[in-house]
Amino acid sequence: MNFFRWFVLPPVALIAIALAVANRQSVTFSFDPFNPTEPALGVTMPLSLIVIAALFLGILIGGFATWLQARQKATRRADPILPSSGGLPTPRD
Repeated sequence: MNFFRWFVLPPVALIAIALAVANRQSVTFSFDPFNPTEPALGVTMPLSLIVIAALFLGILIGGFATWLQARQKATRRADPILPSSGGLPTPRD
């Protein structure tokens, strides 16, 4: 995990930042998939803002999923009645 954190994530972050800085022109972010030329709901903003917002949203969703998984694992360890694999609970020493 440390290898991934220190050697893979920084280059990916630098590439994402470089793409965000290089793409500063305004684009229309459309929420209407049926009429892309004149959307009923669309926002014009710099593409870099969309890229950074997408990265931030991905980080939040990933962190939330990790938190839920850790919470569920802690609940299973704290309650010996709940089966961990769908079968009978394992006997304790």
